Amino acid sequence: MIPLRDQEYLRARFAREMVGAVRIDHFTQRNLPIYIPGREECPFCEEIQQTLKELAALSEKIKLNVYEFSQSAAEAARLKVDKVPGTVIRGPLNRPIRFYGFPAGQEFPAFVEDIIDASRGKVELAPETVRQLRKLRRETTIQVFVTPTCSHCPGVARLAHQMALESPHISADVVEINEFPRLAERYRVQAVPVIVIDERVALVGAMDERALIAQIVQFAQGKTLQPAAGAVGASSPTEQRPPERREGGLILP
Repeated sequence: MIPLRDQEYLRARFAREMVGAVRIDHFTQRNLPIYIPGREECPFCEEIQQTLKELAALSEKIKLNVYEFSQSAAEAARLKVDKVPGTVIRGPLNRPIRFYGFPAGQEFPAFVEDIIDASRGKVELAPETVRQLRKLRRETTIQVFVTPTCSHCPGVARLAHQMALESPHISADVVEINEFPRLAERYRVQAVPVIVIDERVALVGAMDERALIAQIVQFAQGKTLQPAAGAVGASSPTEQRPPERREGGLILP
């Protein structure tokens, strides 16, 4: 899945920049020859599992564990994984960040950065963002809906994961929404990125660091959210069709 030349680049980067061990827990499901009502298909489960195996082979600091979702309910519940394919990244601080779907295309570089950030146990956020995060007193859940072709999505996804690595009160999931059509229908996702906070409010469009932390803190304090400076609007329409099998399309940082 990952070209050999790119594997060499990533191997050198992991050796140079990773500090502590990173555990990747991946939840998948086998394809069945029969249709089971209520069971969603997982068109890219095989591809993402192979990609994660190749990534894990590039550094002795990356440990990959693969679980069959239907047989690992307790572990999935512990890591708050509720759909497949679901991938959890944890570093020395044991603060999990989750990615649902195949982190291909524009999302692959951000996924690599997540691994490195988790290994370091620290992230590069503005001092004011860190100060605002310390105001949080209850868990706030952030979901970021993305697609592989959205150029603005990786920045928002990475920012959400950085905040979750910085604060024990932030839980952050990034979801490749084309792979979860029922979820897209539930949230009426027409364009990405979309940021959903605590299942109660959806913010459409890319946001910079200052704008997003302001919205999170306002929401956590029970205030009415206002349009934020730094929001640029929805940048990429979702593909309103079932996902088709495609090449990995991985893009290196």
